[in-house]
Amino acid sequence: MVRTIRAIGGYFAGAHETTLMFNHILVALDGSDCSHKALNMAVQLAKEQGARCTVCTVVDIVSAATSMTFATGDIVNEWIATLNEDARQIESEAVAKYADSGVAMDTQVLEGYPSSALLNVAKDTTADLIVMGSHGRTGLKRLWLGSVAESVVREATIPVLIVR
Repeated sequence: MVRTIRAIGGYFAGAHETTLMFNHILVALDGSDCSHKALNMAVQLAKEQGARCTVCTVVDIVSAATSMTFATGDIVNEWIATLNEDARQIESEAVAKYADSGVAMDTQVLEGYPSSALLNVAKDTTADLIVMGSHGRTGLKRLWLGSVAESVVREATIPVLIVR
């Protein structure tokens, strides 16, 4: 199939005839401004490409449990349940903004180490592009990329689009 790709906010200058590149876009969403920009970019790209999106939020339960070293198991489990509910809320509010976009969107809230979980979802859903923000809300920053973004870029077997 051949389709014209036009510029998206000036990101793809010099539009030309080309074959569609993406059918399924995985978007990492953590509630940060950067991740919301990534979702916006992914939806625009999905519209252009006729692709569907899976929006994925990962609850880092190791970090959550580690931060509660002296808490009882019940308190840790309650905290993790709260984090999962917060993640579902972040996703539902974000996806609701694009309800009329015409882009098919699925959501997933997972528990685990964020980069590993995202890469597993990409593989399991046969995504052909990962879109994510350069820095999340964890505060862990590298020179150019956040630690999760850096890890995904390093280990992914499909293209990764980092949005600032």
